[in-house]
Amino acid sequence: MKVAMVTPYWFPVRGGPTTYVAKLAAELRGRGHTVLVVARQGGDDGATIVAGSGRSFVGRAAAVLDAFGPDAVHAHGHWYTLAAGLRHARRRPECPVVFTLHTPFPLRSWWRRYAFRFLMSRASFVTAVSENLLWESLGVFRPQVRTRVTYPGVADKPSEAKEREQFLRESGLTGRGPLIGYLGRLSWPKKVQGLEQLIRAMRTVREAVPTALLVVGGDGPFRADLEALAAREAPGGVTFLGDVPDPAPRFFTATQVYAHISYQEGLPLALLEGMACGSAVVASAVGGIPEVIRDGDNGFLVSNDPAEIARRIVEILQSPDLHRRLVERAKADVALRFTWPKTAERLLPLYGAPTRHRVVVTVDLERDYHADPGSFRGTTEAWPKMSDLFDRHGIRAHVFATSDLTTSHPEELRTIARGHELGCHGESHDVEYLSSKPYEWQLASIRRATDALERCTGVQPKAFRAPNFSANGDTIRALQELGYRLDSSVLPGRVVRKWRAVKLLDFLVAPRDPYRPSREDPARPGDSTLWEIPVAENPLAPGGPIGLGYIHAYGVEKALEAVARSAADPCVVLIHPWELLDPPRPGRGPAWMQRGCSSDPAKLDEFLRRLRQEHEVLTFEDLPSLTGSTTPAPSRG
Repeated sequence: MKVAMVTPYWFPVRGGPTTYVAKLAAELRGRGHTVLVVARQGGDDGATIVAGSGRSFVGRAAAVLDAFGPDAVHAHGHWYTLAAGLRHARRRPECPVVFTLHTPFPLRSWWRRYAFRFLMSRASFVTAVSENLLWESLGVFRPQVRTRVTYPGVADKPSEAKEREQFLRESGLTGRGPLIGYLGRLSWPKKVQGLEQLIRAMRTVREAVPTALLVVGGDGPFRADLEALAAREAPGGVTFLGDVPDPAPRFFTATQVYAHISYQEGLPLALLEGMACGSAVVASAVGGIPEVIRDGDNGFLVSNDPAEIARRIVEILQSPDLHRRLVERAKADVALRFTWPKTAERLLPLYGAPTRHRVVVTVDLERDYHADPGSFRGTTEAWPKMSDLFDRHGIRAHVFATSDLTTSHPEELRTIARGHELGCHGESHDVEYLSSKPYEWQLASIRRATDALERCTGVQPKAFRAPNFSANGDTIRALQELGYRLDSSVLPGRVVRKWRAVKLLDFLVAPRDPYRPSREDPARPGDSTLWEIPVAENPLAPGGPIGLGYIHAYGVEKALEAVARSAADPCVVLIHPWELLDPPRPGRGPAWMQRGCSSDPAKLDEFLRRLRQEHEVLTFEDLPSLTGSTTPAPSRG
């Protein structure tokens, strides 16, 4: 496919967006995609430069995009890159526009915030280099847009000894050290303020380790002030290298400690490069850094107090065993979670490209939809056929059952619990929206349902899905109180209104990958103890799941395309057994049931067969995400 990257900067202008775009473009080209880079500042080696003001850039860059004809536009970092992509998409509505945030936006006048909100709301997706940056930005600007976190990657490994010695010699650092490194543009006030604290810490560091030297890589308008501060606070203890071409891996391999001290960050690439190249990390607990650094395990998180910064640096310099342990774990984490192939895998579905997915098949077992009260033909007639297909294709499903089945069909539930994972779907569908009930009511209802399922099957459910995806913060608090391990009630992209004005559900901006939900709003990350594993939104039918109704209505190929283009990892598929019954007579149920329901299992059989061939099918219990990793399956081709 043809992808256009629109960025504020290109080489020789250095910084996170430049590196992110360059590395991602190289990864996409390596997969056979055609990539055009359009930038406002920089050289024309590898990019089309459209110089001038931000306002003039919009129209001129859009003209470049028109001539290129991309299948997707990926804008980075500034309003004018997004505006250029949207202007092109106005003429080609089928072209998705993805916008990635790299650093927090300054809070300016209300009309600028409103304008930026308007632009972001028109994007196909807004992504960010860290979860913290994404949700802080959403909280400030409140766009109505689909979202995803797209962490940067690292491809660097420690340089060879010969390369390292050459770098030390060229930098005038031979025989000096131990070295503490800092890399970044000396242009942004809040980042420079962090470096100032690091410089102040060097006085204490050198009292314990007199030969320690802080090496600052990067240039900018604040350099002279920083050099003056260093001369006062740590004479002879700080050296400024200026701009460092291609700093990874040479710069980082030369340093024993990489100290990234700042008051404002998205997720600094330099931090990941330092981890990958064998430098022990001391970093500020700001922005997305705590999403990477586990304090005391793969690095140290610090406040920006100079005494604390100095204590951690000295601790590492004086303990070779601690240095080795931090470095080994940091390298392993970067290799597992932060690589450019993984970044590309998370972005390609947003561009509309198919990728190989991890897939979890789930079933909502409940009374029949738009049928007579007490009708459970989906359980008695359709489930046995469905179960046979799961057995045939070696699929262990996660079945969310309502507890009213414990009295009407207990034996079926016991059989399901022996062959599949059993979850709770509430007491029944009699209450259409669980979120309409207060906390105490929800807690009592879910407790009754949980106890009934356990008494019937001997299995205590640890996963929950609310009827009609109707979870709210009270639901999360109730599940946490009852010891649940995960919830799967959120369907990102789903918005349900009453009378067109009152929102009953608003999961539009919810994360698409596993996360710890907020106890105030399950569509936001928070600090609850359970995991939210969202149902995958169907990219071909936005706001709905990928399910058996869609397979019946649009065919196996379209359903498999929806899985391959899903922006979720894992891709959670949702099936109702009553969809494997013939539809109710016309006028009895909604019109879509006439196409979406059929007693013929042939399409489901073919879908499951192809799903096993083309993707990795697993259960919630198989997911490394439950222990912190969200590593996607490798892409096809």
